[in-house]
Amino acid sequence: MHGEMQYLEKHEKLKTHPKKILPNAKSIIFLSLNYYQEKQETSEGQIARYAYGRDYHKVFKSKLKKLETYLQTLDPKAKTRFFSDSGPLLERQYAEKAGIGYIGKNTMVITLKSGSWILLGEIITNLPLEYDSPSDENYGICGTCTRCIDICPTKALHSPYKIDANKCISYLTIENKGPIPKELRPLIGNWLFGCDLCQEVCPHNIRQKVTKEPDFIKKIAGHNQDLKQILEIKTDEEFLEKFAGSPIMRAGRIGLTRNACVVAGNLKRKDLTPQLTKLSKSNNNIISEHASWALAQM
Repeated sequence: MHGEMQYLEKHEKLKTHPKKILPNAKSIIFLSLNYYQEKQETSEGQIARYAYGRDYHKVFKSKLKKLETYLQTLDPKAKTRFFSDSGPLLERQYAEKAGIGYIGKNTMVITLKSGSWILLGEIITNLPLEYDSPSDENYGICGTCTRCIDICPTKALHSPYKIDANKCISYLTIENKGPIPKELRPLIGNWLFGCDLCQEVCPHNIRQKVTKEPDFIKKIAGHNQDLKQILEIKTDEEFLEKFAGSPIMRAGRIGLTRNACVVAGNLKRKDLTPQLTKLSKSNNNIISEHASWALAQM
């Protein structure tokens, strides 16, 4: 159920064997970083909250680098490898073992302090450290609640603790580089990049607090994007100038234009007919097909 994310398959043997990532590994230090911001409604293209500001990979890695340096001052022989959603380690399962939180039915790590609005980072090291244990009170805390499953428009969360990436709006609008299946396009609504629905309805997220991380608060993409502006981006250079440093870069110009066509079609944005008509004649098959689909919705 991993879609086109072949790296998950490629790294399968490394996911539960830290010593294959760092020989003689003895400990993993796990950290979480709160990224929550208040939701703002929009009639344009909606952005998942983790992508409002600077790319979290860059933000978290700079913090992990500082901690790595500190560990090496404690012991010059310390060997380390650090990652934040960029390595092969099965992060959520290890975070659960470290006592960070527990994996909920929406497949997210839910913490007692911040709910699921967190990012994960880790440092694998050869230093023997005092180990934490999973918190017994965390397990089974979802109970009979199925709000996350019920709200998923595409039914990507098809059963507790299981997600089909092929149907997930986050996957479809970011990791997926091909066309979005026609039957799923209307279900995407106005999500231009990512999706927060399964977190927004989680009862445990009443505990969230607004992040104090400056790089997240300082907006690059913000909570919404003007669809007309997106549809009028002509070159990769224009795309880079607008979104440099943002997670939006992961979708690429073609992917974001594709997404904007879908959102425009779903919102019946007839005012964007000139832009969509022009894109329907694009040399890029993905853009032209999605623009034509959007026009047909009107």
